[in-house]
Amino acid sequence: MSDPGDGNRLLLAGLMALWVMAFGYAFVAAEGAGAGVSRNALIEAFRVYAGWQAIAGTLALAIAGVGWRWPRGTSVRRLSLVPIALAALQVAAFVGLRAVDRI
Repeated sequence: MSDPGDGNRLLLAGLMALWVMAFGYAFVAAEGAGAGVSRNALIEAFRVYAGWQAIAGTLALAIAGVGWRWPRGTSVRRLSLVPIALAALQVAAFVGLRAVDRI
């Protein structure tokens, strides 16, 4: 299996750039939405954060799909799984926090 063409490289670079922007903007948007210390403000900040992370998660799936086109063991194929790994860690953290909150 040979390396994918320039079109796939450009697609992967563009998707990675969009993912970085969505991932980073989630923090900025949540900070702006959570102006206040009330419970409702915190819930709204989390909703905004989760919404942008859902967008980033969708892009992470696309990145993994495009990265799968590279040969096994290449650094591009491994790095294309980083966004999915971060999304999985966030889900695990939220589930863990929710479980601790119920105790």
